[in-house]
Amino acid sequence: MLNGIYSGATALDNYSQQQEVISTNLAHLNTPGYRREFLSFEEKMSGGDNPQLQPGSNISARSTDFSPGVKQQTGRQLDLAIAGDGFFVFEGEQGNVFSKNGILYRDPGGKLVNGDGFPVLDDGAPIEIPDDVSSVDLSISPDGQVSANGTVFGTISIVSFDDPRLLNSDSQVYFRIGEATEVPSEDSSILQGTRELANSHSVTELISMIVGSRGFEAAQRAIRTLSDAMQENIRS
Repeated sequence: MLNGIYSGATALDNYSQQQEVISTNLAHLNTPGYRREFLSFEEKMSGGDNPQLQPGSNISARSTDFSPGVKQQTGRQLDLAIAGDGFFVFEGEQGNVFSKNGILYRDPGGKLVNGDGFPVLDDGAPIEIPDDVSSVDLSISPDGQVSANGTVFGTISIVSFDDPRLLNSDSQVYFRIGEATEVPSEDSSILQGTRELANSHSVTELISMIVGSRGFEAAQRAIRTLSDAMQENIRS
């Protein structure tokens, strides 16, 4: 019975963490560039070579889903999305960060930046647009070249990775290099006047939340039943 109670307790903890992840995914449904997170579980069996090992389940991995998000056409010149598996490169506060969020602005100094003020990079350098150039005149080609009226101001870098799962997450919108390796981004191109939303889907996340809630309730009932049975045995 103790093994059953321990197994139920681990299930409660796992379901709680899963619900937190799902809630975060739902909260960022409309966050451009957000990549949904998900948990993987594994079962533990008691006995074997380790007599202290208790049965139950535990979280084996906390992973990011890098599938594409919904592309939304806006017509705004500085709304950019990437077709393919590439990432934009931004100069973050503590080094370069990578993101699918390509909604850009012009800061007071003329640099192209995102909503957090991080400059988008061209081979490691920010891109600056002169004050006398209107944003509506800016043209950004599929390969990232930024120009207006025949003048080129830079080329927005796009990078890909051998295995994006090795990137370190920073808020699920920004990612750091981690143990991943950059590779040529040959199959990616920029879409001007388009933004990429989160890749979370409300129906899928809500179904997962309902399933998780029912699993949590079932684990609670199992623990309560085992606890009542133990009390009966003690009294008898």
